[in-house]
Amino acid sequence: MILGAAVALAGSTPAPQSRPGFDHTRFAQILRKNVKGGKVDYRGLKTRQADLLDRYVKSLAAADPRRFAGKDDELAFWINAYNAFVIAGVLERYPGIESVMDVPDFFKAKRWKAAGQLHSLDEIENEIIRPRFKDPRVHFVLVCAAQSCPPLLPRALTAGTVQAELDGAARTVVNSPRYVSVEVEGKRLRLTRIMSWCQQDFVEKYGSLEAFLLRYLKEPKRARVAAGGYRIEFTDYDWALNDSRRSAAR
Repeated sequence: MILGAAVALAGSTPAPQSRPGFDHTRFAQILRKNVKGGKVDYRGLKTRQADLLDRYVKSLAAADPRRFAGKDDELAFWINAYNAFVIAGVLERYPGIESVMDVPDFFKAKRWKAAGQLHSLDEIENEIIRPRFKDPRVHFVLVCAAQSCPPLLPRALTAGTVQAELDGAARTVVNSPRYVSVEVEGKRLRLTRIMSWCQQDFVEKYGSLEAFLLRYLKEPKRARVAAGGYRIEFTDYDWALNDSRRSAAR
């Protein structure tokens, strides 16, 4: 019996190996070293790791989409690509840049190569990530280099972590008074402007902005929103550069 089992095992076809996810090691090193409190140390990055960022950006260009290890790997790839391209675009002009809005066509220029194709930042967000994945949580990890953006994570997303990171980012933003404020007096619910720009994504997935908030709000804010009767307002957006050094001086 033992010999027969050994022979059968030796003659069996090996189980197929799962594909490794896209390698974001370089980007992880950059974020770990240069992201502080959700902001970017652009000066330090330009001094220490500009070449590393350039190599990572080149690896995004050469990526083969047929080799993604599933949908989560693909999602992590496009989120990381968007954030890396934004940082690279800022670094090209740093320190002479106060806001990406001062750069003509910063989001519309079709100049970033990913998975073999040239894209603009707007295309990556609005023609790939939003329609392909239909997950409003992505709006809390896509960082457009502005002070009012969600905090940039100090680590790269991967196939194995992307879902937990999306949940964590949504929970962080929703429970921060910087992005979501529940004002009992006046019954006002003041939300980040991001939720206005992308409101339809939240409505399609959750039914309403309030329903989305209730998934992530902590008490007592959750109970207040659940009681209803709040008027929604959207806050102004601060497009000043999300530079950690300038943030500290503000």
